[in-house]
Amino acid sequence: MNQFDFDILLQKYLSGEQTPEEEKYVLEYLENNPPLASPVFESEKEQIGDRIKQKLHKSTIGEPWQIRFLPWIKGIAASILLVSGSWFLVNRIQNKESASIETIENRGVIEVKNTSNSPQRVPLEDGSVVILKQKSSISFPEHFGEERRLVYLHGEAFFQVKRNPAKPFVVSTENLATQVLGTSFTVKSYDDARSIEVLVTSGRVSVYEVADKVSANSNGVILTRNQKIVFDKKSKKMELAIVENPVITTSQLLSTHGFSFLETPVKDAFSLLEKAYGIDIVIENDAVETCLFTGDLTDLSLFEQLDLICKSVNASYERRGTTLFVRGEGCTK
Repeated sequence: MNQFDFDILLQKYLSGEQTPEEEKYVLEYLENNPPLASPVFESEKEQIGDRIKQKLHKSTIGEPWQIRFLPWIKGIAASILLVSGSWFLVNRIQNKESASIETIENRGVIEVKNTSNSPQRVPLEDGSVVILKQKSSISFPEHFGEERRLVYLHGEAFFQVKRNPAKPFVVSTENLATQVLGTSFTVKSYDDARSIEVLVTSGRVSVYEVADKVSANSNGVILTRNQKIVFDKKSKKMELAIVENPVITTSQLLSTHGFSFLETPVKDAFSLLEKAYGIDIVIENDAVETCLFTGDLTDLSLFEQLDLICKSVNASYERRGTTLFVRGEGCTK
């Protein structure tokens, strides 16, 4: 049985709709496979653990299961939370213009599917906005909890999150969890894709793997503006990189200096680009640093700007993770 099937079965168990055979399978599975203990779901574990204990107490006879399984009860919270946030069976469907809104009866969970040919704007109750791409869906509670704002994504969406330090915003996908306080970022997590991508436009984002087993070391990273990670579902490897089209995030700096250079040391030109885009640029040899650059780079993309500067001083650049490295023979005397 895969994780999806088990999540559905576990939801049936919690709702009291399971058969005796299914109940036996759930209890044996949880005893032999303690689920994820992810820090994303720490605040919900006590509440969900109590719910499990109540169910176990009502549905067993003889030696009480809640005593035998107490060591792992809290650990199953993350798995159940994913069920409650995303894997519910849909009872009622309402079509609204280009997107379909699916509401789960009596559970307070909403699922929005974009069945149109263009991105769909989905406002959330906390003031956050989701731009849901085509053939994508997002699930979220009708009302967020007191300590966390959790949504579940299939496909691709851009998130503009309303800042609230008291309530972290968590986007859960098939393999990754992305947690923020307030920022803008994109998550690409299509079911049939080999990888998952998280791209940050502004702010800081914590991204880490939703593992199958409890581990003291989480596979995760902190991303800042214009950075992204590509997570390979098969190898479980995360690759850090720069987004394809970095955006300028320091408008005040540009209004003062702009991207027009006149006999400017290359080192100073690269320093301005670093501040404007928040990306580290390392010049690997002194021969390039001493060169001067003249030109207007306004309205060009970061990589177009780098191309022009490097060509003018007989240099080249290389992307390594989230840093750009420049090297070359430098300008001729």
